[in-house]
Amino acid sequence: MLSLVSKLRSVLCAFASARSGNVAITFAFATLPVIGMVGASVDYSRANAVKAAMQTALDSTSLMLSKEAATDTADQLQASATKYFKALFAPPGVSNISVSVSYTTDGGSAVALNGHADVPTTFMNVFGFQKITVTNSSTSKWGSVRLRVALVLDNTG
Repeated sequence: MLSLVSKLRSVLCAFASARSGNVAITFAFATLPVIGMVGASVDYSRANAVKAAMQTALDSTSLMLSKEAATDTADQLQASATKYFKALFAPPGVSNISVSVSYTTDGGSAVALNGHADVPTTFMNVFGFQKITVTNSSTSKWGSVRLRVALVLDNTG
């Protein structure tokens, strides 16, 4: 038993003082952060795709609500916004999807929407991040403000 302990001690001392093979050990230690960064980029790309889809759905919903915003009550407007938004925005796996709407008539009419959703992570879950929260907003404005346009043609060459 004593010879086994002495052999183990000599092997560990030789390992501690060895200089050939440091590249493999360094690569082994660097593998975890590299895999973590690749996983974070995959999860971030998925969240970014959800954010782009949410922006498209919010813009379409905002334009659709601008037709009926002047005649609807606040509750009707919120119900219509939820119905339109959830019909346009339904990515798989996304949770806590919500939309809020406000209608104002200050300086012309405007419909403002704010969207919110939670995208679950796959790789970042290992590091303690269970979700990425995505938020967006969209505004449609119209009104009585006149726009004056002038066209100037320069033919001096």
